[in-house]
Amino acid sequence: MNTQSLHLLVATTLLLSASCTTDKNSEAIDREVFVEVYSDLRIAAVETDSGSISFSGRDSILDAFDVTEQDLTLFLQAHVEDLEFMRDVWNDIELRMDRGDQIN
Repeated sequence: MNTQSLHLLVATTLLLSASCTTDKNSEAIDREVFVEVYSDLRIAAVETDSGSISFSGRDSILDAFDVTEQDLTLFLQAHVEDLEFMRDVWNDIELRMDRGDQIN
């Protein structure tokens, strides 16, 4: 999945989720898990020549955290309306990516 596709997926999920009225918080993965998985996916993509991660690479990272693409989507759906929360999540992802060599 290339960077533009990943960003498009996130943006589309956020926009589509904005109209959801059901409480998905109980189904969502933990914030820290989302931050770790998403930042690892981004780090893996950035480290490639093409800027995109292979499907096998993506699946390997998801498997390492025992999460699915659907888990990531549910997290976004659960928190889409809380702009401050999501701003902090994206900031945490960026900080973790900046420290990537210390984490991995």
